Amino acid sequence: MKVRLVRPSWYKSEPTAEANEGVNLLDGVWREATNLFILQGEVRKGLGKSEPLGIQPFLNDVISQRFLDSGWTGDEGRFTKGQTWFRITFRHQMSLGSDFYDAIRLPKAEDVKQCVILAADDDFLKVITPRDWRSLCSFSKLSAQLAQMDGSFSPPLLIGELKPLSALSQKSHGLIYGSRLR
Repeated sequence: MKVRLVRPSWYKSEPTAEANEGVNLLDGVWREATNLFILQGEVRKGLGKSEPLGIQPFLNDVISQRFLDSGWTGDEGRFTKGQTWFRITFRHQMSLGSDFYDAIRLPKAEDVKQCVILAADDDFLKVITPRDWRSLCSFSKLSAQLAQMDGSFSPPLLIGELKPLSALSQKSHGLIYGSRLR
């Protein structure tokens, strides 16, 4: 996945080495998750069961495995390494407040130097979960919440926009972006 980091007006620090590592860990995640999604669909179809519609659980699994294999601790899209806290969210939009609360709380409570919250843009969410994309945390909702914090709180926080980047095979591209989205 491609990540575009955004720094709020109050925060001047560069991304930590761990934040950069976390961003780099997301390279190729989209391709790996879509391959697992397609494989699971083929298996389920062969068993006479309905195929999965959303790619979200496959993304969550691939992301978790990559972070844990690279020495990060955490689960469910929240990971810590050194003094960096990383949040990758595909959750319901009502959870957005708890992510910002963590970004405000963790620097003092757990000596976190930098917090990073990442969310997919709306177009990417439509592909990840065609039925539920409107109710999930999106980068536009993340940005709006960040703007409301200006002047009230100033945590060491970066936010980021996720977009699909990995090249998919022609067959995979057709399955991911084809009739499943209609």
